[in-house]
Formats: sequence, C-alpha cells, structure tokens
Amino acid sequence: MRNVLIYLFLFMSVRAAHAQTSPLIGRVTDAETHKPLDYVTVYLQSAKIPSFTDEAGQYIIRKYTIADTVTFTLLGYSPVIKAVRDLQLNGNISLVRQSYAIQEIVVRPRENPAYRIVRAAAQNKHLYLPENQPAIQFGTYTLMKGSILEREAKDKRKGFSKRFAPYLDSLTLSHAPSRTASLPIFQSETVKETFLSRDPPNSKEILKASKVVGVGIERESQIAQLLNAQAEHFSLNQNWMRMFDKDFVSPIANQWASYYDYDLEDSVETASGKVYRIKIIPKRSQDLTFEGKMWIAEGSFSLRRIELKLNKDVALNFVKELQIVQAWDEQNSSILPLSSKRKFQITGLPGSDVRLFVETVTTYTDLVIGQPKPEEFFDMTHQISDSALKHQEQYWQTVRPQAFSPEEQKRVESIAQINKLPEIQSAVKLIRVVVEGHLPLNDKFEWGPVFGTYVYNKLEGHRFQLGGRTTPEFHPNWILNGYVGYGTRDESFKSLFNIRYVADRQQWTEWGVSYLNDVGPASMDLNNTQLNSLFFSAFRWGQMNFPYQQERMQMWAEREWFPSFRQRVTFRRTNYRPVFDAEPLSGVKGDSKYAGFSTTDVSLSLRFSPDQKMLIRHYEKIPISNSNAPIIGLDVSAGISGVMNSDLTYQEVALSVEQRVRAGIFGYGRYYLQAGKTFAKVPLPLLQVPIGNETPFFILHGYNLMPFFSFATDEYVSLRYDHHFEGAFSITNRLPLLKKTKLLLVAGGAVLYGRLTDKNKPAHPASGTGNVNFQRLGKDPYAEVNVGFKNIFQVLRVDLVHRVTYQDLDAPLWGLRLSVSVNP
Repeated sequence: MRNVLIYLFLFMSVRAAHAQTSPLIGRVTDAETHKPLDYVTVYLQSAKIPSFTDEAGQYIIRKYTIADTVTFTLLGYSPVIKAVRDLQLNGNISLVRQSYAIQEIVVRPRENPAYRIVRAAAQNKHLYLPENQPAIQFGTYTLMKGSILEREAKDKRKGFSKRFAPYLDSLTLSHAPSRTASLPIFQSETVKETFLSRDPPNSKEILKASKVVGVGIERESQIAQLLNAQAEHFSLNQNWMRMFDKDFVSPIANQWASYYDYDLEDSVETASGKVYRIKIIPKRSQDLTFEGKMWIAEGSFSLRRIELKLNKDVALNFVKELQIVQAWDEQNSSILPLSSKRKFQITGLPGSDVRLFVETVTTYTDLVIGQPKPEEFFDMTHQISDSALKHQEQYWQTVRPQAFSPEEQKRVESIAQINKLPEIQSAVKLIRVVVEGHLPLNDKFEWGPVFGTYVYNKLEGHRFQLGGRTTPEFHPNWILNGYVGYGTRDESFKSLFNIRYVADRQQWTEWGVSYLNDVGPASMDLNNTQLNSLFFSAFRWGQMNFPYQQERMQMWAEREWFPSFRQRVTFRRTNYRPVFDAEPLSGVKGDSKYAGFSTTDVSLSLRFSPDQKMLIRHYEKIPISNSNAPIIGLDVSAGISGVMNSDLTYQEVALSVEQRVRAGIFGYGRYYLQAGKTFAKVPLPLLQVPIGNETPFFILHGYNLMPFFSFATDEYVSLRYDHHFEGAFSITNRLPLLKKTKLLLVAGGAVLYGRLTDKNKPAHPASGTGNVNFQRLGKDPYAEVNVGFKNIFQVLRVDLVHRVTYQDLDAPLWGLRLSVSVNP
C-alpha cells in the first residue's frame, strides 16, 4: 500500500509539474459578434508586465504558477478574471461590451461636444511627455518581424517559387478575413535603456542587447544600429510624430482643429472613472493625419488607448496600411504606454503582388522618475553595450515579455535555412555591389570600387582599374584601401593608397596617410571619399574639362571631441600638372592661371550635427536619422609657400549650413546655405568652381541648368531651398484629377552670388580643353527655379527647371530633371 501511495504521489507531482509548464493558449472574442479581439490586455498576477492578444485574438502564457489568476481587459468591455486552473480546461474568453448611453446632448451651432474633451487632452498632454519630466528613465523591449506576402494562401506553391514552399507560413492581416501566404525573412529583438533630463535638456540611449536574424544579413552590428535608430520612441502626446522622415500630426496636437474632426461615440465606466471613446476623422485627404479611435479619461484627460490607421489618401513611397495601437494602464494615467504596436506594408512597383509586411511591438518597462544622472553621464548620447551582440538564448528568455511560440521559433529556423540557398547568397552580393560599390573576395578583402573598373574618356582612352579595401577580419583598427589604373591613350599609370588607423569608433578617432597620383578635372577632389559617387563618375566619361595630373601625399587626424562635433586636421603636399595646352598668359611663368604648380597646405574641418544618430561602420560614421536641428560645417585651409618647395601662399574659408524646416500645414522644406572666400591669387584648381549639371538627373548640391565649368569664383554665397507641399496647400490636393494620382507638389530654387576678382581672372582662354573659358559672375546672381511632382510610380521625382539669369550660356533655358525619391 505504501508503494502504491508513493507511485501515486510521484505521478501527481509529475502531472502537476507538466501542468505548470504547458502553455496557456486561448482566444478572446466579442461575446455578441464572436469576432476576435486584437490587443486585449492579458494581466498575469505574478508577471511583471502584461501581454496582449494578436490579430486573431490569440494569447499564449508560458510562465505562470498554478495559483495565478489572469485578468483580461479591453476598454469598452467588462473585465474578466480567470484562475489558471480554469484556463487549463478552457482558455477561450468572451468579453461583454460595457457601454453606457450618453446623456441626451443638445447640439448647438457653437461646438461639437467632443471638442471639449480633445481640447482638454491637448492642453494636458505636456504632463505626460517624458521630455518634460525633470528626470526620467525607462527600458524598452522591441520585437520586429518582417515577412514577404503574396496574395491569399489558397495554394502556397502558386504564389511563391517551389524553392521557398517548405519555408512558407501564413498570417492573418486585420483587414482581411483570409490568411495570407508569408515567407519569413527578418526578425529582431532589441533591448534599450533611455534617459532624459529637462534642466539642462539631455538625452541618452543605451543599446543593451540586440539579436538579428534575417535573409542576407551579414553584418549584425550595423543592422543593430539601424534598428536602434528606427525603433524610435514616439509619443502621441507630441504635436508631431516623426516616422519615415515625415512629421505626422497627433490627434491631440495643439493644432488639432486645423487637421481633424471628431465624433463622441460612447463612454464607459472604469475603476478610475469615466473614459470617453472618440472617433478621429481627418479634415482633408493627403494631410499627414490618421483615422481611428481614441479613449480619453475624464479628469486627467490622458490617453488610455488609441487605434490609428494612416489616412488612406496620404501618398508615401512604398509604405501603405500603416497602423498603430497603443494601450495605457487602465487604472492610472501614465507617461508611457504599456505597449505600442506598429505595422505596415512596403509595396513594390505598381502591378506587383509582392509586399513586405513589417510588425513592431515595443513593451515599456522599469519606469523611474526623479532620479537625475550627473551631467557627464550624457557625454555620449547613443551608446552600444560591449555585450549587446553576445547574449545567449537564456538571456533572451528572461527579458522577453512573452515566450516565443512554436511558430516564432519556426520563423528563426526557416530564415537560417533560406540564407543557405545559392540564389539568396548571389542576390546579397549583387546588392552589396550596388549599394557599397565593393564585392567581397574573401573574409579579409573586398574588390572595388566596381564601377571604376572601366571608364572611357578622350584623355585617358580606355581606363582599366583594379582596387580594393580590407575588412574588419583583416584587422579591426587598420584599414587599407586603394587602386591601380592604366589609360590606353595617355599610356600612364594611376594609383591611390590609403592607410588608416581607427582608434575609437564610438567617439570617432582616426589618423592616416595616403598617396594619390591620378588625373581629373580642375578643382575636383580626387580623394577616396569621392570614388563611389555616380555623379563623380560622370566627370570621368567623355570630355574632361581642364584636366590636371595630381600627385598628392597627405596625412590627417580626426577626432569627435563630443557627440555630434568632429574635427579633422589635414597636412598635404600636391603637384598639379595641366594635361592640356596651357601656355603662359604672359612672359612670366607664374602668371599663368593654368600652368603647373605645387602646394603645401594645412586644413581644418569642423562639423556640428546635433540630434543625429550615427551608423558606425568599419571605415566610417554616417548619419542614419534626420533632425530639425541645423548641420553646420566650417573648413579653413592655408597654403604655405617655401615649405617642401611650395609655390603659393593662400588662405581659404568655407561655411555651410543645412536644415530641415517644418512649415505646418504648408508641408516642410530644406535649405542649403554655403559661403566661401579665397584670400590670395591662386591657379584654377584652387578656385571655387560651382557644380554644373549636364546630366538628366536633378541634384540639390549644384545647379541643374549650368554647364560644367561655366564659372569660377574666389568669393561666393549660395542658397538652395527645396519645399515639399503637403495637405490642403498642395495644388495636387485641390484639383480633382491630380488628387487621384496622389502626387505631391515640390518647388524651389537656387541662387549664387559670387565674383572672381581681377587678380584671379585669366586674360585669355586656355586651348585644347574642348570648352570655352570659364567666366566670372557679374552683378546679377546666377539663379534658377524649379517646380515638379514626386511619387510618380512611387519612385520618381520630375522637376521642370528654368534658368532665370545668364540666358546667354550654352545650355537650354528650360529642362526636365529626374531624381529617385526613396524617402516615403
């Protein structure tokens, strides 16, 4: 009998243990309509943070105790509390609507009854902004998924290639009752800590952990940084929310009356008081606004829940069906939501059925208010923990708000298998060549720039070039790159060799040396930073204007002294030899504006770009997020005569400012301001030559109807402004025929004031250049204006450009220019 009791006890223990480890799975539906309810808050009594149901109304709870209880809440419905024991028997939950009839309202001409609530929410929203707290810190966990969709999943082998059929999954989109074929291609997890202070205003983000799996992803550290930038914390308590490089208007912005209308639909009673449900209605199509519903609490007038869909008439490149759901604590007003979900689709060209579905869910944790950090803590605004990419699966199991389901585990395994397919590996290499210009040959060396392998021009003839650069596997700090080229017509070799040492990438610190011997147009910088530019390549094809053979040796040191402020000091020695008929213009050799000469100079370059997140790559640090703060640059150079046989003494200074300007209901614009001066008599290669454009492509940092080498200056001021009209003030939103196209109106112009002083003006043109002599600007500035449309075929921008002044130039007064608009 005793043995029987022991076996029975062990059996019950094993069964109890099994019961505690088996997940709780169920669906939450509307008791009346039986439709699944999305984003229902699922509170487990012993859990630190809640979980939420998905589009199918399903929830999964993996970590619990047998004595736990689970509470299901959704605004507008009566909460349901269930014991774990009951959910083990039946996990399905039906929620009953909890609506109260609104008292009779007499609508007078004076005001919509919803306006009082929205106005109070707009006035109080500053109380719930993290940026307005004296000191605040919080953590976030973000799960991002990406899948390729194609049509309905009636036949998985019909839409996608049979090659991918074993990896297909399916998912339910909230707008479609049927399930859609889904090929998983991406999944990432990110854990961050954010710190903010008000006096003085400071911010800091620490990327604590990142895990990325994706088709074609080779450099996880760079992807982690991109995700860190894209997983921006945004608040609906701000007037404007930046997404996809655009400013969307919050439904409770101070300017709400200009953008939205509202309907007061219902009110519900909660434990903390009455909550109003308000329908959000955009006033105008194509404004950057949302439609949907929001719940606002009486008294505090804080948001409790919001469900948004992008206004369907808004024209974004590739992005469509953007949806946002945020849920706050139903008992207490809070600065941060419990969770935020954002999902959208990225479409291809018109007529393509393939779409990329992206879903991001961010959970907020560990909110701490009133514990300020010392000033030096904010010296680095964006930091990546040393162990961010080294955490094992055990760590992720502890930080995930909800354990992965078997379907999510299968996604990770499928992505790993897809990565091994030969066609995927080939496609990844092709994309890298197009984007970076280099092709990996092995782990330590990349061949490139690929596009510079062959060019043809009248000076060099057929130019062949071989080059490459090292990778982090060669050495994490030493970077080598260069090339060797040969021209069949001039029968000469060209070369570039760079040696760099990067001591610190977070607070960028590097020094290096280089040697260059190559030929190119006068005033064109032939250093390695220009080699991957397609626009630069255009100068190597066909006819070169005023070509010079340049032999340059230089050394430099660069340091980011504090976030967003970089300084670079360069010392260089250069020989310039004209490769065209450059007879002296007088009996004195030194008087020629074209003849050969040597320089030794020192330059200082300063750049200040506040509020920008940066992507740290092996060989560079580049901005990956936009800011409304101005970007300021200052360059100062001085030539020293007599040092290393230098022929010239001169000084140059250049200042640049660019900024994105928000114009409210008029859209937004960007201005680019530059000014420079040369303080001495110098040859042509050291003058300031405005960038002309004889290609069919529109450029912002040049002049689209100015021929190459039309002007040269030693004093100049230039301004370009580019405006993007949006909303009611765009003519494309007012004319019915254009309104249907979803085109956006763009307009702008460029103006250049400058002069070439007498000391630098050549008396006669040079011969053999294939071009007339450059000229100086007169009293009138060079000016051109442009107007056009963007989002044509979701890709192109077309501008009609007109040159207002200098109509005697050898170029048309009117021209069409194209550009690719990759931003939404």
